[in-house]
Amino acid sequence: MAFLTEQELESLRIDQSVFHIVGPGEEHFQLLTAFDAGRHAAFFLGRVRSVNSGNRYEFLEDAPVRAQLARISRDKATFQEESEKLATAFNQAHGGSTAVGAFLIFSLSCSSGRLFALLKFEDEKVLSYDYDVSRGRAGKPKPTFGEIERTFVQNRNALQKAALIKLHREGDQICVIDRQNPQRPAAYFEQFLLVRRQRTEEELTKTIVDVTRNIAQKYKDTLPPDTMKNLAQRLYDASQSGGSVDGENAENWLKSIFGPLPDDSPVVTDFKAKLKREGMAGESFVLQKNAIPPPRNRRVETASGVKLTFPIGLTPSVVSVNRDKGEIIIKDTITLDDFELSTSGRTRT
Repeated sequence: MAFLTEQELESLRIDQSVFHIVGPGEEHFQLLTAFDAGRHAAFFLGRVRSVNSGNRYEFLEDAPVRAQLARISRDKATFQEESEKLATAFNQAHGGSTAVGAFLIFSLSCSSGRLFALLKFEDEKVLSYDYDVSRGRAGKPKPTFGEIERTFVQNRNALQKAALIKLHREGDQICVIDRQNPQRPAAYFEQFLLVRRQRTEEELTKTIVDVTRNIAQKYKDTLPPDTMKNLAQRLYDASQSGGSVDGENAENWLKSIFGPLPDDSPVVTDFKAKLKREGMAGESFVLQKNAIPPPRNRRVETASGVKLTFPIGLTPSVVSVNRDKGEIIIKDTITLDDFELSTSGRTRT
């Protein structure tokens, strides 16, 4: 589910903005003064809009980040002071192999109220170019180059980590993005925010399996016949694979179960809608093996209406199913051989 609606995105405005330099060592850390986004507001709002979908979190009790943002919300004059506290805490957690970059803090407003954006941009060295008409040969301009090391670029990968936060008495809303680790954001980022995921990966795994099974039942007449033949087995195998679901491309999970589907397929559209209703659209996670219990029984049905259910642990020497030949062979002691009698109907006179 998108964190902000289209109406909220359209009305989004920057009220206050600041960034501080952070890095793996104290020598990189530099506090800066707040700035007016001014003519650059569209660029920064574009970066905020680009992280409008991600993993949902909630603050743990007494989270300092929440307290600091709440102070800014109550008194705009505290923005600079609280932003420095936030940057200092982020830099202290931000170490090891992390890259030097800018930690941006925005106080924003939209049609539904106020929110905050915390963004970590990694520095990217870029090569700028121009040309000099006077120094060229044969009337052709000569190119000139220059290196710029500290940059804000539109490349989505430069914006490594982000959190969008709405504070409400009835319940805060937090969306977290980590471009390097979309399924499991860096531990230091979670610890800095002092948050936990609203749903565990076990819960997310179970939900996406349930949603996929419901979609298959709804569209069983239009899906390829092989899709329904061993659907439960493929869903279980997929849940045990240790793979992951990318929240920005959740339809890839669906296609791994159903096979190729066009992006405009009603099956894909309905799948995304159901994920949204479940409140997990945009969630990236690693599939958890313990989320789905192993199947105990196997079911086989034939075109003539024969239905067979047997324990999954039986060896082929007891029950052999050959789908290519359309053949089922059972070698076992028969304990029941009778008719199924129904007495539920009314007797005719």
